[in-house]
Amino acid sequence: MRTAVCNGPPTKKHWRSTRVKDKGDTALIHKSGGLRIRQIMVVGLVALATACTGGNVIRSKVTTDSGRPLSEGLKAYDVENYTLRHDILIDRESIAGSASVRFRAVEPMSVLELDFDGLFTIDGINDEQGTLSYTRDEAKLFVALRTPIPVGTTHTVTVHYHGQPLKASRPPWDGGFVWSTTPSGKPWIATAMQGEGCDIWWPCKDHPAGEPDSADFFFTVPEGLTVASNGVLVSVEPAPNDRQIFHWRTKVKTNTYGIALNIAPYVLIEGTYTSSNGTEIPLKFWAIEDHAEDAQDLFDREFKRVLEFYERKVGPYPWGQEKLGVAETPHLGMEHQTINAYGNKFRRGDYGFDWLFHHELAHEWFGNVMTHKTVSDMWLHEGFGAFMQPEYARELLGDAAFHASMYRTYLGINACNAIAPREEYSDDQLYFDDPEGKGPGGDIYSKGTWLLHSLRYLIGDDAFWRATRRLVYDTVNPAELNAPIMPRYRTTDDFMHIASEEAGEDLAWFFEVYARRGPLPVLEISENKDGLLLEWQAPDALPFPMPIPVRFSDRILHIEFENNKAILHGVAKRDVLVDPYMRVLRKLPVVPTCEERREEEKETTH
Repeated sequence: MRTAVCNGPPTKKHWRSTRVKDKGDTALIHKSGGLRIRQIMVVGLVALATACTGGNVIRSKVTTDSGRPLSEGLKAYDVENYTLRHDILIDRESIAGSASVRFRAVEPMSVLELDFDGLFTIDGINDEQGTLSYTRDEAKLFVALRTPIPVGTTHTVTVHYHGQPLKASRPPWDGGFVWSTTPSGKPWIATAMQGEGCDIWWPCKDHPAGEPDSADFFFTVPEGLTVASNGVLVSVEPAPNDRQIFHWRTKVKTNTYGIALNIAPYVLIEGTYTSSNGTEIPLKFWAIEDHAEDAQDLFDREFKRVLEFYERKVGPYPWGQEKLGVAETPHLGMEHQTINAYGNKFRRGDYGFDWLFHHELAHEWFGNVMTHKTVSDMWLHEGFGAFMQPEYARELLGDAAFHASMYRTYLGINACNAIAPREEYSDDQLYFDDPEGKGPGGDIYSKGTWLLHSLRYLIGDDAFWRATRRLVYDTVNPAELNAPIMPRYRTTDDFMHIASEEAGEDLAWFFEVYARRGPLPVLEISENKDGLLLEWQAPDALPFPMPIPVRFSDRILHIEFENNKAILHGVAKRDVLVDPYMRVLRKLPVVPTCEERREEEKETTH
């Protein structure tokens, strides 16, 4: 690791750039339920450090891996506001400008530690009183504060910089900046950085705990293009050389990976919706000119209907005082707060609705107003987000559609690693699910969906939705909350305690098997002299008193277990069908074990 130490802005003669290639690592990753290959390549511009050091700075794997456990330096403060001022240099695929970080010390501070891509050229750092000294390495920026800052003090530091941000190789899975063109050949730019984090764009606290209380964005682009971003559009001002400055502002806490830049020759489709709490929500869809007609159809068909579904099932849209916004993007999509990315090409899925629009909108509840405390609890985002599509399919098409969707999801469960590991994982570790890794990969979607499905069976529909509302809003009556609704961090244990309270029993055993272990429980069914024996084989021989429905000739009984066993006296296998509607998550013969699945993958790659 090489570190640059600087006392002020370098001059241009101190800098040169070249391009290097390193071997990189390839990881099997699941995202949105599908297998993907993420190549973590150390490829890019190598900026020569300032004359005070002469050290090379290389894009680090730390930079492209978001949500790593907090260092002591990052724990020392909370972010109150980010203000980004960027000139978007489209022809160069680069940005230039500044990022101001207003922070509040929660511990005594003499140095501000920030995550920041070492390939950006720093032109200077200052506070209100002048220039500040700093050191940096491949992934970190350490700013020496003018005087020590006591606990409770608020201070602002501004970093001036320029360079080429990480270019997305396969967005949104391998993310960064997306530099594209519309079908008519005009610029079309977007950001997608959930896995890579905010530090590939601006100096920040790259962790779920780094959410700012508010943010301001000043983006300068050529005339004829529109910028769509988070929050509310404050102004559009002219700038030299036939350019315009778009000022966007959000006054609510925002996931750093949920901050987004979208640039295109957009047309704006608008409407309003009266929320269940009485808020008049602005509905806005920025679509490229080429797709205006298709976009209008999607807007008319889906926006209000899907919003009504989520408000009825969960509660009021949390950001109604700002907007429900969607921007068409040259990549598939991503959950960006108040400005979800949409790139599904206006296709209806097998169940009569646009699953991508539906799924990303789910994250306004499961991800944005309710946010995982660490990446290890990301299944709370993706499990709930994926669960809502079969639930919606049932409303549109009936039970057959619901069960078909759930079975398709079931077949995608790998059951290799826990979806809620107790260790704190980074984004790459969580999605990295090959034999060398510990992460659950796509199971945070598929197994997470089935955990919720089984929980609803266990505690009942009413208790399940009460627990869901409490997880998101901390109340069972969210319609009484006015916008803006306070966001909150949550963990798997939080949900376990809430669900236990709503169920009236301790559900630690349920979450221990389904969330904290990888393999699925197996239900052994055998006949003996007394009748039909049902016996749970849970991972690590854990207690698992999960009841299960059993169909007899004319009725369904819910069988309770004691010491993982139940006996149906005088009953033979041919007389019953166990779990006829697949209400309980368990290992069935139709799916391979984790080891068998990995062997199959090896065979297909050779």
